[in-house]
Amino acid sequence: MRVRRTAFTVAMVLGLILTIVPATVFADDYTVVAGDTLFQIAAATLGDGNRYLEIVEATNTKSATDSSYAFIENPDLIEIGWKLDIPTGVAAAPAAVVAEEVIADTIPAGATPKGSLKSLVKVDDHTVKFTFYSYHAPLLAQLATPMLSISSPAAMKEWGEDYMYHPVGTGPYKLADWVPDDTLTLEANEDYWGPAPSIDKLVYRVIVEPTARLLELQAGTVDFIYNIVIDDIPVAEADPNVAVYKVPPVNIGYLCLNQDWENDEGVKILSDVRVRQAIAHAINKEAIVEALYPGTGLPAKNFIPPSLWGYNDDFEDYNYNPSWAMQLLADAGYPDGFDINMWVMPVSRGYFPDPPKVGEAMQADLAAVGINAEIVTYDWGTYLEKTSNGEHAMCMLGWMPDFPDPANYLFTFFSGGDDQWALGAPDEQLYSVLVAANAEPDAAERERLYYEACAVTHGVVPGVPIVHSMEVYAAKQDLQGYTPSPLFDYWNVPTFGSDTLIIARSGDSVGLDVPDETDGESFYVGSQVYNSLLKFEYGTSRVEPALAESWEVSDDGLEWTFHLREGVKFHDGTDFNADAVLFNFDRIWDQDHPNRCGHTGDFSYWSWFGFGFKGEVEE
Repeated sequence: MRVRRTAFTVAMVLGLILTIVPATVFADDYTVVAGDTLFQIAAATLGDGNRYLEIVEATNTKSATDSSYAFIENPDLIEIGWKLDIPTGVAAAPAAVVAEEVIADTIPAGATPKGSLKSLVKVDDHTVKFTFYSYHAPLLAQLATPMLSISSPAAMKEWGEDYMYHPVGTGPYKLADWVPDDTLTLEANEDYWGPAPSIDKLVYRVIVEPTARLLELQAGTVDFIYNIVIDDIPVAEADPNVAVYKVPPVNIGYLCLNQDWENDEGVKILSDVRVRQAIAHAINKEAIVEALYPGTGLPAKNFIPPSLWGYNDDFEDYNYNPSWAMQLLADAGYPDGFDINMWVMPVSRGYFPDPPKVGEAMQADLAAVGINAEIVTYDWGTYLEKTSNGEHAMCMLGWMPDFPDPANYLFTFFSGGDDQWALGAPDEQLYSVLVAANAEPDAAERERLYYEACAVTHGVVPGVPIVHSMEVYAAKQDLQGYTPSPLFDYWNVPTFGSDTLIIARSGDSVGLDVPDETDGESFYVGSQVYNSLLKFEYGTSRVEPALAESWEVSDDGLEWTFHLREGVKFHDGTDFNADAVLFNFDRIWDQDHPNRCGHTGDFSYWSWFGFGFKGEVEE
């Protein structure tokens, strides 16, 4: 799938316009200019924006006999330079029309948009409206994630590309100090609009080795640790001073196979599905899970966990079969195997708590069928950037859910939002099914489509799903009120026996302009610094109000109106309002926005969530 941008502007209006409309309008012709919408043209010439269909009818009637007039097929898509016929002699009641502030997509008439978002509207200072081309099923859950959190526009303008080191949100904590790859310190926001934090300070420490994290917890030098390895769980459970928390297996650890990777001879070995099937048959994931995840892991068959709706258990997985793997390699023209690289994660995760051991096990399995995989690794930030750019042949990665929906796994992985699987979407049929599922309003039909997508994915073999693993955390016993979340922690809720809570984790945050990050360390910190329009109820995946107090949706599901919480201020003292919401979403949506900030500038989650960037169209 290729994406192209266009210079044609459909509509982009920035600024509040007050127009006094006379009692009677005797208009004639009108030529579309940049920033126009039919609603606003109707408001200015007919006294009522809702009468735009009269312009459509009049213009199309003229177009039938005079080709100088436009033919308007879609009222939402008009082009600069179009000649419109405005009905004349039409009486209109006197009215003061306040044109809403609109930020709209910029695709040409007749094109098919890549994403679902059509426009953002500031209705008033505390009301915003999202309009979509098609029903956007996961919207509410997506708006609860830190990937769509709201930053201070003033701070983004001040810091520019360095904003990722100077985050300013509305959350219960604010950044106090950051020593990269060592400690990151947050202090309580005394003016927080929600439940005030009882813990005054959070200190995140980087301790790479999992066992070292547990030893420091037992020694009392840290208070909470993420991602205990299997061998250390009995030790932690036997310590009366330690509380152990287990999160059900909703993650996925996988081996990604990059179909567009070229070897030194310029051959795309992994573009052949037989080679990818051979790799799937060569890896003994049951043995890996039994040895490295006793009692906590499940061999993965799909790229979504068994507990999630849409899971497909009605096909046979690629069983461990080295002989058949070698036959497939011979059929593909590689009877003696080949050399390749395999990237291994440098940090532990719930799905890969000990990545080197998993990587070495897969390396040995592949060697047994003639595939010589050289292990490669980088620091975490570099690893993520390079794998997103498709520089690897095979790489270990995984996923912890951002919201409980198959789209968060499958559309994120296989929609072409990055290049880890291929240059673009790894399979057109799979992509089509996922797009349809994203826009399907009927829950039963959505489930059927994801069920189908799981089967298609299995046939395509974009990678090898390895494991779903329980995540295990531990803390001192005097941490009270903590409930492990399958999504994100909110540290303003628990209480602790000290004013400071020291949290040990395996790696540092890559950056804190969170909508442009992809690593869990950034999201977990971002969930304390920022708020989104909505949030997940503590310890659950249920959506509840946050910066938006309430919302409603149109009957057709295409317009969502959010009523914003009043009186909220960013950490820098500036006001949170509708202007801030539009600024935040537009700087992501518009790849040419002057205050885009960001880290890599990719804003991958925006694409993975299915919103699409301005001007992106399907070819």
